[in-house]
Amino acid sequence: MNYQQHLANSAAIRSEIQRFESVHPNIYSIYELLERVEEPLLQNQIREHVIAIEGKGCENNPGTVRQSRVTLLLHTRG
Repeated sequence: MNYQQHLANSAAIRSEIQRFESVHPNIYSIYELLERVEEPLLQNQIREHVIAIEGKGCENNPGTVRQSRVTLLLHTRG
């Protein structure tokens, strides 16, 4: 990997960390609100949509894999 690629990857990682930190509290809030939905079918449908939205965030950054991102975040954030 050359220096330019390294810089680009570092910038992409920093950007993903910022996105994750800004979005994830809201996603957790949605999951907490889902517990108040009394209809199981509706609860599951909403949950599946939220999971799909979480996955879309990973697809927006080509060349990355969700699991590696989570692992990276855990390693960088402790």
